[in-house]
Amino acid sequence: MKIGDICTRNPATVSTSATLAEVARLMKDRHIGTVIVTKAPLDRPVATGIITDRDIACAQLDRRSDLASLSAEEVMTRNPLEINAEDSLDKAIAKLRARGVRRAPVVSSSGALIGVISTDDLFAYVARELMLLARLVTLQPRQEATRRGGA
Repeated sequence: MKIGDICTRNPATVSTSATLAEVARLMKDRHIGTVIVTKAPLDRPVATGIITDRDIACAQLDRRSDLASLSAEEVMTRNPLEINAEDSLDKAIAKLRARGVRRAPVVSSSGALIGVISTDDLFAYVARELMLLARLVTLQPRQEATRRGGA
């Protein structure tokens, strides 16, 4: 399984000039906790930063400023970890762990932003796989009994 198969496609993005009020509104409207800050070209956006809901809360407290007066560029985490869509789950998890982050932009082999991956996405995927494995464990005895002519 590759990260490109389970990442959230079409992530929420803003330009560096967006205000934090705009970023917060986008997060609220889309029910998300991460926005990717992008730069040109518009037809192939490139991740230049990342902002989380925690970044917004900390920026307002640390700077004691109105969200409308702070820009995305002032608050974003620069040079975010990027994970290639072709990376395996193991490789992506290792990269997230090494960088100590829970979310990362997902890029194509050409570097274009195509999605975002989060630990929530990874947990959901692993949980589905474990559920399927658990079903196998419960179905196998019945299938064996059926083949032997029992129950």
